[in-house]
Amino acid sequence: MVEKLKSVLKTPKLRSGAKALVLALSLYALPLWVTGALAFLFYFWPVTFSLGFMGTFISLSIVSAVLFGAAPSFITALAAGVVFFLLLGIKNVLFLHRFSLFLLCLGFIVFSSVWGFFSGLVSLPVLAVMIFLAVRDGLAAFTPFPKKASLFAAVSALVVSEMSWAVFYLNIPDHWATVSVILVFIGVIFMTIEYLRGHLFKSEAPFWATALAVVAFAIAIIASF
Repeated sequence: MVEKLKSVLKTPKLRSGAKALVLALSLYALPLWVTGALAFLFYFWPVTFSLGFMGTFISLSIVSAVLFGAAPSFITALAAGVVFFLLLGIKNVLFLHRFSLFLLCLGFIVFSSVWGFFSGLVSLPVLAVMIFLAVRDGLAAFTPFPKKASLFAAVSALVVSEMSWAVFYLNIPDHWATVSVILVFIGVIFMTIEYLRGHLFKSEAPFWATALAVVAFAIAIIASF
């Protein structure tokens, strides 16, 4: 039995899945500092490519702790574990479509962070830092101009934080506030990626970004009444 388990864990994807499952169980059943120590160990073992997505790892760790603190259930812990599994696979080059999977991780982090802000669980500076770290990793890893990643990540973080701050004073329900900010963020990221790839004016990114901004504005206004 032990030998069979060892042979199974030699498979990189299964090994990453086992790490994620242990981490989810730890988040659910053990003190937070134990989960943090395990997450650090699992992420940096092996250490190869770890620095490339360390910002995303930090943001995911903060978001997972905040979410579980607000809703301490096994579903919350499992969701955090699944995203951690995806991040391990992206870092260790285990998946074919790494960029698409990274966008899923980024979406989870941004949505949870923005919701945390409107729920009073995350401060505005912390929100901006988490967005910056995760977006910078993605732009540096998956676009042709990694040296510009920090600049555009800072712009994305500024847009999200400023809009979150503005929407906060409309006093609308948390879920609608979160959706309106996320729609604008999707448009900004879409345009940024297309610009860095040199396809901005050849694509429909400006149209969709504008359409998403209009929808977000309409949601915010309607929800405020």
